[in-house]
Parts: sequence; C-alpha cells; structure tokens
Amino acid sequence: MTMNQIILLLDVVLLAGAAIAIYRKEDPVQRRLYWPALGVKIAAGAALGVLFLYYYELGDTISYWQDGRKIASLMTDDPRGAIAFFWDESTNPDFAGTLSLQTARSLFFVKIAGAVALLTGGNYWMMSAFLSFVSFLASWYLFRQISNLFPQRRIEAALAFLFFPSVVFWSSGLIKESLGLASLFVLAGICISVTQSRRVSFSGWLLALISVWVGWNLKYYWIGVFIPVAATTLLMYRWKRLPWPALVRYEMVVWILVFLSLLLIATGVHPNFYPSRFLDVIYQNNLEFMALSDPQGVIHYHDLRPTVASMLLNAPVAFVSGLFRPFIWESANLLSVVAALENLAVLAMVIFALPSLLTLHRSTHRLLVVAMIVYIVLLTTFLALSTPNFGTLSRYKVGLSPFLLFLCLSGNRLVHWVFPGNR
Repeated sequence: MTMNQIILLLDVVLLAGAAIAIYRKEDPVQRRLYWPALGVKIAAGAALGVLFLYYYELGDTISYWQDGRKIASLMTDDPRGAIAFFWDESTNPDFAGTLSLQTARSLFFVKIAGAVALLTGGNYWMMSAFLSFVSFLASWYLFRQISNLFPQRRIEAALAFLFFPSVVFWSSGLIKESLGLASLFVLAGICISVTQSRRVSFSGWLLALISVWVGWNLKYYWIGVFIPVAATTLLMYRWKRLPWPALVRYEMVVWILVFLSLLLIATGVHPNFYPSRFLDVIYQNNLEFMALSDPQGVIHYHDLRPTVASMLLNAPVAFVSGLFRPFIWESANLLSVVAALENLAVLAMVIFALPSLLTLHRSTHRLLVVAMIVYIVLLTTFLALSTPNFGTLSRYKVGLSPFLLFLCLSGNRLVHWVFPGNR
C-alpha cells in the first residue's frame, strides 16, 4: 500500500470510529435517525463535489481544495513558516500570491482546508467527508437539543435540521457554509440550554467561543444578526425570573427595546455594519451581483438606493423574494427548477402555519418563537437586498431556512398525517 492509501484507510477508520462512538450514546428513539442523517450528509458533500468538479468544472470548492493542498505542502515543507502564515498571511506574501482565493473570509477557510488536507493526504473526497461529518455533528447536536425541549416535535426537527434538501446540500462538503452553519447550530443549541437553565460545561462555553470566531470569519452576516437576537432572548429569560410579575405583560415591548440596543452595539463590531457604511455595502453588493448575473435570474428592485427610505420601500419585495423565489416560471436550469419546487413547498407550509401565530401569546416558548421570526425576517431581507442572484441566494439562505422550516412544520396537520405517531 502507498502512503496515501494508508492515510485514507486511517481516515476512514477514524471517521467510522467517531461515528459509532457517538451512535452508542444515543437513545433508541433517536438512533433510528442517526445513520440516515449522517449518510445523507456525507452523500450531499460528495454530490456537491461531483457537480462542481465534473459538470461546472469550476467553483469555490475546487479552489478551496487546490489552495488547501498548497497550504498542506507548506505545513510539511516549512512548519514554522506555515504557523506564521496561519497567524498572518502577510508574513509570506510570495506564497500568498500563489493562492487563487485572496479575500479574508476565503483565506480563513483555505487555512482550515489546508489542515484538513494534511490529515487526508489532500484527497478531495476525504476532505469533503471530514467537513460533512463536522457539519453533521453540529446539526445533530441542535436536533438533540430541540428534541429534548420539544419531544413531540422530534420529526419536525429532523426534517428541518437533518433532511431539508437545500440545507443539507449547501452545508456539506468542502465549502464555507459547512462550518459556517455548524457554528450557527452550535450557538443555537447552547442558547436553548441556557434558556432552560441547563448547565453548560466549560467545554461547551469554549466551543461557543470557537463557533463565534469561526462563524464570524466565514459568515459574519449570519452571526451579526443571530447574536443580538439570541442575546436579547437570553436576557429576557433572565428578566422573566425576576420578581416583576406586573411587567411580564410588556415582555414584547422590552424585547424590542433590548434588541434595538444590542443591535446598535453590534453595528460597531464590523466595518460593514457601521451605520455610515451599512446601506452602502448592501447597495454596492447589489450592483456587483446585478452586473455579473443573467437579468432573468435576479431580483429586480424599484430604484434601489443606499438610503433608509429606498431600502424600506424595497424590503417587502426582498423578504418575499428571499423566501419564495425563484418561482417555477423563473427557472432556467435543473438546479433552479429544484430550488423553485422547494420554494413552492416552503410557501405552502408558511401559509398553513400562519393561523398558529394567532395562538403565539399563549405559548410558554413564545420568546424563542419570536427570536426565530425576527432572525428569519431580518436575515432574509438583508440577504435578498444585497444578493439578488437567485442561485447565490439559495446557498446563502441556508443560515435561516432550517429555522423557518421548523416553525412551519411545528403543529402542521400534514406532518401529523404523514407521521401519525408524532401527534
């Protein structure tokens, strides 16, 4: 056997051993979903590779693979130089110039891909499997947290976080969304634990910090919206435990005030969030996508400008388009047809779920529901305004789609009809 074959064999044993060890700790009910969910995740990462390697023959995943292998070679040939490069790529400008990806977020992921390439001998499929497995662990962790809080919603949680086609596909394999969504899911799971007064271990808090760091460097707009929403909700849960029963009726007003305060603080943590730049960044991103995209495959806004009035005027179109487009008649190829069919299904589920909002005030978990709704509305609107290309938007919105699907499926009669044991 060659050295590469030995490395691949060891990698397979490592992944299989880790998967089996986790499986043995699960309860019998959840075990039934474990292997199908893991298998779908690994297969989705491989399918993404096949699509871009053999059909499109270009794409970010190919660049991540090639650049990752270069970094793995640097780690082998010059470990000290590689460590310095990981800390600051300007320490080796000649090597940095050989990489095809140069933006900060792409370089961050390329460094991670380099470490994975070192462990896998640079084999694309094994690198994809490793990252898909990490992404699966995060989604499985959040699924377990939700299942423990809502045992009667286990099927809905599985459909939303483990088997939703576009989410599984665009968060698997050698792409930024694999780790970006993993970070988001870990943070969401820890937030659920805190709201239920469960003890979070030191390792759990450490993992949360790592998730913020990784998520911020890969998908700062997901984290930038999620953290204020989550922090507001956690503060509200703490506030509700204080002896102020007369003020509970105003919890939504307090939630909004706290959220706006935290959102104002968040505008100072990233240049693209600065109030003076935020609207201009959205506008410039929109212009860039419009210039590079087919006119038939984008959202067209009414005289979009970097002003508050213009953004508010176009926000309803952005929100609806971000959730439900492309429509069937707007589909131009197989992938867009699949996306359109999925969007149609989501639209139907949203319509069926609307009546349940009338009973939201009676729910003991209404703060969590409000948090998800606010997160979905804000992120959908901002993403659609800045990223009008339907194809790119389908990939970017995986950071909100599973939360939307879980809300829509919860209590849905169709789910009860298909899964009668889940009443």
